[in-house]
Amino acid sequence: MIFPPSWHVRQCKNFLMFVITYGLCTYFIVSYLKSKIYPKKENCFVNESFNIKSKEIIFKVEANLKYFLEKSTNISVSDDVSDDWVQITEDVFIYSSYIDKCPSIISSSSFCVQFIGISLMNITDIDDSISDYKCAFKRKSNVTRLGFAFLKKLNEHHFKPYTAVFFYCDLKNFTTNSVSIDFVTLYKVSISTWVRVNYLEFKATPNVSINLCVRPLYGLYPSINMIEFLTYYKMMGVEHFVFYRYNISASMHSFLKYLKSTNLSIEIHPWNVPFDNELLHEFGQMVFTQDCILRSKYKFSHTIIVDIDEYIVPKLHLNITSLVVFLDKKYEDAGSYVIPMVLFCDEFSYNPNFSLFHILNHNKRQKTLWKYGYRSKYIVRSGRVLYGGIHFIWKHEKNWREVEVSDTVALLHHYRRCCGVVQTWFFELFSFYVLNDDVVIDNSLINNSFKLANDSLVSFILNLLNVTSLYF
Repeated sequence: MIFPPSWHVRQCKNFLMFVITYGLCTYFIVSYLKSKIYPKKENCFVNESFNIKSKEIIFKVEANLKYFLEKSTNISVSDDVSDDWVQITEDVFIYSSYIDKCPSIISSSSFCVQFIGISLMNITDIDDSISDYKCAFKRKSNVTRLGFAFLKKLNEHHFKPYTAVFFYCDLKNFTTNSVSIDFVTLYKVSISTWVRVNYLEFKATPNVSINLCVRPLYGLYPSINMIEFLTYYKMMGVEHFVFYRYNISASMHSFLKYLKSTNLSIEIHPWNVPFDNELLHEFGQMVFTQDCILRSKYKFSHTIIVDIDEYIVPKLHLNITSLVVFLDKKYEDAGSYVIPMVLFCDEFSYNPNFSLFHILNHNKRQKTLWKYGYRSKYIVRSGRVLYGGIHFIWKHEKNWREVEVSDTVALLHHYRRCCGVVQTWFFELFSFYVLNDDVVIDNSLINNSFKLANDSLVSFILNLLNVTSLYF
């Protein structure tokens, strides 16, 4: 049957009216629900327990530690011989470079120099492309110039002018038996500076060996909180810690160096990032992530990426070592494990039994878990990933994938103030203030208080400061 043109016009009008009506109805319904579900911001201090005694005790401990560090003559340990930011051009800054087998997106057979740094965003650039930068390397005084570098711009730039990047230079005939390369660089016309190069030596890692990387440290941070962080993760099976020193106090720097002078395995790297947060997202956190993942390759089987106030807590296993053994066996094709996050807000009040350790005072958390990829953190198998993100892995090597770990198996405890923190849900149509969420009791870490309090590192530090107990 053939319909007249007027019928088609009428049907189009009806369809448009339906779309407009449906859209308006949806808009008003969503707006109404938001007005009911998205309550006004509450007073952030109403439910906060302000413990004067705890403040006084922590202040005293910090003062004692500072006095000890100033008087100590044994702290001669410096930061690790390390990389630092080097300006290549006005638009490109490099933090580190590594020689390793090329990733599969570049070559399946040869070695590459992999530069990690930042570059000015250019809307005309393609994210994966041959750049206009050439490669060169130096052996003693001999300079060898190569072809153009392959550029990979990373996600999570948050629309800042600068973004994290990889530059890859194919070394073609290079082998591990070749004469060593001392320095490498990128240039357009003439070479202006050189970058120290790191060799990644391939070797089979033990079945399970775990290290942990902490995002660049900045601001004032109590030393006692550093002790609880190190103690917890050491107790959980972490063998090695990697810190990046951005803007911390002299006493904290001295304290980290002192801990390094003991038998605690710690790396300290400078992080003199050339831009602030107006030009580069979160002090170059994406660059740190790539550097520590690559730095850990072949040294450890698993690498944890967290912030200093975040704790991965196994729910079914005694420690993180047992957790990853379980996960590796269950997910043979896993390249990374994403752990969902939940907030333990300072505003949710403290346990009456005051402890020097922040995590032993808090057993109240929000009820609603955050979705995977939202404030989550991860455990990575560094040889199986290409590009790490802040909350998940952006790209794995071929045949490997990311696993979302159930909250019944492990949970990321995040201890912080929650004033103004908004959580989204249901396809991000709705939001709510975390402080308006239901509160539940979670004693996962408090149940481990005896083990924490009797750890050798804790005992050592408490004796050092003439403190008899974690509890007061």
